[in-house]
Amino acid sequence: MNKAGAILCFFALLLSGCGGKDNEFVIEGTINNLGGRPLYAVYSLDHGIVVDTLRPQNGFITLKNSSSTLIPIQFYYFDKTPFTRIYVQDGDRIELSGDGQDPFGLKVKGSSLNKDLFKFNQEHKELLQTWLSERNTSASGWRTRRYEQLNDELRGVVATYVGKHKDSPVSVILLDSYLIGEADESYCDSLIQLLDQSLLSEPWAITLAEYRRDKIEQQSDTVLPRFSLHTLADTIEVLSPDESKATVLCFWAAETFGTDKFNGFLQEITDRYDTLGLQVVSISLDRDSAVWRHRVESDSTIRWEQRWLKNGYLHSGVKRLHIHSLPHLLVADSTGRVVARGVLPDSLRASIERVIEP
Repeated sequence: MNKAGAILCFFALLLSGCGGKDNEFVIEGTINNLGGRPLYAVYSLDHGIVVDTLRPQNGFITLKNSSSTLIPIQFYYFDKTPFTRIYVQDGDRIELSGDGQDPFGLKVKGSSLNKDLFKFNQEHKELLQTWLSERNTSASGWRTRRYEQLNDELRGVVATYVGKHKDSPVSVILLDSYLIGEADESYCDSLIQLLDQSLLSEPWAITLAEYRRDKIEQQSDTVLPRFSLHTLADTIEVLSPDESKATVLCFWAAETFGTDKFNGFLQEITDRYDTLGLQVVSISLDRDSAVWRHRVESDSTIRWEQRWLKNGYLHSGVKRLHIHSLPHLLVADSTGRVVARGVLPDSLRASIERVIEP
């Protein structure tokens, strides 16, 4: 090979290394002020949930993997509190930069979707920071008055954005992140109707699509399936709603960050309604019962029933209840009829009172 040919080959190889490959995505960049502590990246691929540990070198982080469809990657701080979220698919090369203690001020390159989403975060940084702080205060299930006020303000900001960007996937993401499960259903429905309906068939809209499907399904009566549950004592118990006036179930998984966030609420209703005929049961959908057992046995504050369901998400009863995300709360009466599901603690508390104290 002559010298000119060698030079051309060199530059061809150099250029081929720039940008993401068609069969992978790349996220990299410099995040300052992390104190040398790791970040965790959690996302779902066809074979299951992936948890990657990113250890910054002078603030530089990098993550590579493969997904043929657009997926969200949720980043967490070392203490497992949320940091930021990025949407990627094969071929994407995303560059992040900014202060690790200012997640709503981060900058992003390489993706118009993420760029628009981060622009929203930057424009409403003060509101989002205050809202997130107050939400953490309310995480046990008690919603502070300040949190409700911030929710109303954020709801208005999102509604304004959706009204101006009816054909944007960012509108779908904002509805999913800040309104579904937080705002009144009729309010959510009115905003969803504003969207270009073709968006709801896209991968990033799966939560909204499930929300609409579940609403239709929940209009008909549902009876609790027959659950044979594993106990910490290695026995099997069949869930029996007829033994109580009401039954509260919380589906969660120790292997999934944040799905134990309703523990404070579960303890509250256990203390308050135990003598009035309420049974409270947490049902783990962990793939490995040892993961569930280790988490529960190491937490001495738990005083309500803890059970593990073999086959988890794949269990026929879980599919019948249309449980697509965790944690998932529901309440049933003594006949096993489900009277509320997929709602937040405040709504569930009202349902409990209607059943126990008619």
